[in-house]
Amino acid sequence: MPPRPNIARALHLPSSTTSTSKSHLPTSFLHPKPHLAKYHFEPTSSTLDQYSPSSSTFIPPIAPQLPPRRRPVYNPGGFGLQARPGKGRERVIEEVQRRDDELGRDERRLEGRESEGGAEAEACYVPPAATLLDHSTEPLPLLYSTQPLPPHQIAYETWGTLNPSGTNAILLHTGLSASSHVASAGNDVAASTSSKPGWWEDFVGPGKSIDTDRFFVICTNVLGGCFGSTGPSSPYPPGEGDTRWATRFPLLSIHDMTRAQLGMLDRLGIQKLYASVGCSMGGMQSLSLAYLAPERVGRVASISATGRSGLGGVGMRYAQRSVLMADPNWNRGFYYDGVPPHNGMKLARQIATITYRSGPEWEERFGRRMLSEQEVDDAGEPRIPKLSPDFLIETYLDHQGERFCLTYDANSMIYLSKAMDLFDMTAPALTSLAKKFNTAYPDSPPFPYPSDPIGTSSSSPPRDPTSSTNTPPRESTTAVTRKVERFIPTSKSPHLPELAAGLTRLKEIPTLVLGVQSDVLFPVEQQRELADALKLAGNRQVTYYELGGVWGHDTFLLDVQNVGSAIRGFLH
Repeated sequence: MPPRPNIARALHLPSSTTSTSKSHLPTSFLHPKPHLAKYHFEPTSSTLDQYSPSSSTFIPPIAPQLPPRRRPVYNPGGFGLQARPGKGRERVIEEVQRRDDELGRDERRLEGRESEGGAEAEACYVPPAATLLDHSTEPLPLLYSTQPLPPHQIAYETWGTLNPSGTNAILLHTGLSASSHVASAGNDVAASTSSKPGWWEDFVGPGKSIDTDRFFVICTNVLGGCFGSTGPSSPYPPGEGDTRWATRFPLLSIHDMTRAQLGMLDRLGIQKLYASVGCSMGGMQSLSLAYLAPERVGRVASISATGRSGLGGVGMRYAQRSVLMADPNWNRGFYYDGVPPHNGMKLARQIATITYRSGPEWEERFGRRMLSEQEVDDAGEPRIPKLSPDFLIETYLDHQGERFCLTYDANSMIYLSKAMDLFDMTAPALTSLAKKFNTAYPDSPPFPYPSDPIGTSSSSPPRDPTSSTNTPPRESTTAVTRKVERFIPTSKSPHLPELAAGLTRLKEIPTLVLGVQSDVLFPVEQQRELADALKLAGNRQVTYYELGGVWGHDTFLLDVQNVGSAIRGFLH
């Protein structure tokens, strides 16, 4: 074994010393470089930290003035290349720069352009021309803020007819990027909107899986969205001027979204839903709604969702937010008077799209085919690979990212994806939320503890602060296990007992859990965990389906036969 280097000698320190005295350190360690010492930055606070609903004015923070970056001079020579390369060599990068520059100048190049592979079912990015609006005149207390959200609005659409007893209503919850336009032929909306196909067109309508001849169907754009509901792109202060909330908008949770929906149901006169149905982030909302008000939900359908956000999904969404916020045009969220962060949004959506499908589908659909198989280009020169999209899968991701960045608000994507990360229905997490919320808002309807009686919901009267019932009830996962001691779970999740304890308020509600084996965003193990936790909590009416296929997370948008049949059978 070679002798270990003497680090002390390398730093010019006495080899026998063990002292950390500054006198033994080189002068370069004690004194900053003179060319760096002149730059002194004062820390600036986050825009979220400066949120104050009571403030009439707001001055966006000023970014610190960083020293100019010294970019290396572009030199096409080197590494064996000529100083003046041929046109073919320049073409490998000029397309990338051109496309980025166009997005940076806010130029819409997408008009009339089709995705490689043709039209397909996907989230509806384009906001409907007109929707119904539910206005709340009361502030909404929030789980992660000590200040409530001022009066707000929820955009929604409806299909079918509410029966005289008001018992046939189904509330549909959307994924992150979808609008309320789930299907065409909606009630009381403009003809231009009603005639357009919705993002779940093949599932909702007369005689379809969710039969609008039988059910009164409601779909909302979630709080924090950008398709009509109050969100970061809404006026600030509410209803005044052209100034937007931006990142002054408070942090949201999935439970805040569903509590806003419960208020909307109150104003529509609907006391109990026939079913609460949601896919992806919508499945989280469906579970949350049943937890908050189990007495108001007849059935729950959670499709390609989870009861506790897995770290794989958390990591992917963090990566998406990171590339978006790294776009200089994001400007800490204050971009509404300038050019939006199109390039950051495009990259974020490309990352997301990879998680929405699966490797086997990419192989089956695109293989390793290129955009052009010609040996020469249009100019008659030999065709060479480019750094811009070459493979068909690259053109597909490029189109999906570009389409999304031009039609969806960047701040809404940041807020809603963070709300998904925070979603956790385990008993410890719910107990912690209840403690904080009920302390911050003692005069509001309480956030229920996992072991609260079924009649206790977010629409119940406020707790008496002096009552002993204001303290969290003791959790007893042992009692839950004893009730269904014959049930042997298939999930090996270490969080199963805590999740079961958190879902005890759903034990009397028939529940559909549907997962997909090729889903990489919400792996099928999370669906098994959710179904087993419900059974372990005492729910004897759990229906669990695990689908095959290669469509991954987007199966709920594409597999009409299997997903549609599961929903139809569960509802009927």
